[in-house]
Amino acid sequence: MRTVVHVDYDFPADLPEWADDEVRSPPAVVDRFLAEFTEPGDVVLDPFAGFGTTLRVASEMDREAHGVEYERKRVEYIRERGGHGGNLVHGDTRELGELDLPPVDCVLTSPPWMVEGMETNPLQNYDGESDYGQYLDDMVDVFVDIADCLAPDGVALVDATTFDVDGQVTTLAWDFADAIGEPLDFDGEVVVAWETEGEPGPDGVDGTGFDHNYVLRFSKPGAAT
Repeated sequence: MRTVVHVDYDFPADLPEWADDEVRSPPAVVDRFLAEFTEPGDVVLDPFAGFGTTLRVASEMDREAHGVEYERKRVEYIRERGGHGGNLVHGDTRELGELDLPPVDCVLTSPPWMVEGMETNPLQNYDGESDYGQYLDDMVDVFVDIADCLAPDGVALVDATTFDVDGQVTTLAWDFADAIGEPLDFDGEVVVAWETEGEPGPDGVDGTGFDHNYVLRFSKPGAAT
């Protein structure tokens, strides 16, 4: 796969009325990476299911989709639209190790993001208290459990970005590479350059201050890549 890919920043389905912000990954990203790294019948896990983009696209591509989502409204929305039933768990991803999951061929996820200076907890849908260091520690713990359920030749793909908020840059993608690279081996990145009509404003295409994301690739320690 090329290390820079161009993808349309487009969402065919509208968000539900109660959702305020566009936090989804474009379906084209999910399609592109599942086509590259999985086959029909493979088990795909999104531990931060959000609005169900990964689950929906994976199911349409004949993959066995599993997910975990903290917010009940989102779980109900996913089930109403995709009928994922028992393969979608309403729960806290920090308790992933307690779930009875099959060996996972591919984790494809975009964790809820955080910038330095925030004091709310992204893993509780921005409720409760946390800080950037604790957030990264929590990510390590989550991916320890993911390492346990990942198939020997499985792959973990993490969609992340850097942020420029009022001139303060948070290197979230790079910090993810370091943190998640503790329980898993970091195997590289793909830069996803957003394609959109017209010129983006000062906040970038997706509001992060940039016009691209990174998809970080990880594997089980010692696995052939």
